[in-house]
Amino acid sequence: MIIQPTEQEFTYMDNSVKSAVRTLRILELFAGVREPLALTVVARRLGIPKSSAHMLMQTLVAEGYLQDAGRGACIMPAGLVGAHAWIGGPGAALARAAAPQMDRLLALFEETVVLGAPTPLGDVRIIAHRKSPLAVAYDVSRDPVLPGWATAMGHAMLSHRPEAELRAYLARTPRVPLTARTVTDADALLVRLRACRAAGHALNIDERFEGASGVAVAILDEGGTPHGAINAVMLTPRFLRRQDEIVAALTAAAREIEAAAFGPDAQTASAGTAQTASAGTAQTASAGTAKTTKGAPGAATGD
Repeated sequence: MIIQPTEQEFTYMDNSVKSAVRTLRILELFAGVREPLALTVVARRLGIPKSSAHMLMQTLVAEGYLQDAGRGACIMPAGLVGAHAWIGGPGAALARAAAPQMDRLLALFEETVVLGAPTPLGDVRIIAHRKSPLAVAYDVSRDPVLPGWATAMGHAMLSHRPEAELRAYLARTPRVPLTARTVTDADALLVRLRACRAAGHALNIDERFEGASGVAVAILDEGGTPHGAINAVMLTPRFLRRQDEIVAALTAAAREIEAAAFGPDAQTASAGTAQTASAGTAQTASAGTAKTTKGAPGAATGD
């Protein structure tokens, strides 16, 4: 015999599921920051009532998943933050926010779309991708972590960091030419990063792999801090034919991802960055290399 839940039971389950989802979103939010977040910030970013946010945050404090930081703010304990700590975290939240835009870009261009996030050392960790259905396709499986100094995603994110931080990163990072067009000089890279910030995107034309090119746009929070980058990569001739269209589509996608991940204030911050920066074109970093695979004309592989 099948017993159907009563209307009251349906309401209880619906509210319980809603609370569970909100709790997960709060944990993901706190896992992605290193400073305390106030109740009003949490409620605004997640689009939930302050009363619900307060109740859930207090529960998480009581259970040890958050710590009271005073003045109505909380922070996640250091032991729960990191690549091998709390399950999910900022990468999962960003991938979920980016999924609709990644699907849209794949359908629009039929080229591989990659989502990356910064590593603590300044490089790029791939957290999601959509592989091109074309015979020559970009393969991200070989390199889950990419050099920030030599990829479009890396340049897009690094361009929003303070110059002192960039100089420290370049000073500690070995840089070996990858193709005849790879830029390795630290001063030249700093000039390139300033151009990326001014343009609002980072380009790669045969700089990491011969014959493959792409573009990346940083994903910023409301304070202008980069949390990731959205990247499209393909064979160079295909990219050059549609470059302006692809750049415009990725820029729009990044703004939508920011709104989904951090709220409308993030879009305002990105727009302000673009308006105050001078116009320019950035020539940097992420791409793939063509290789022949059995049963297909070729497959592009790389970052």
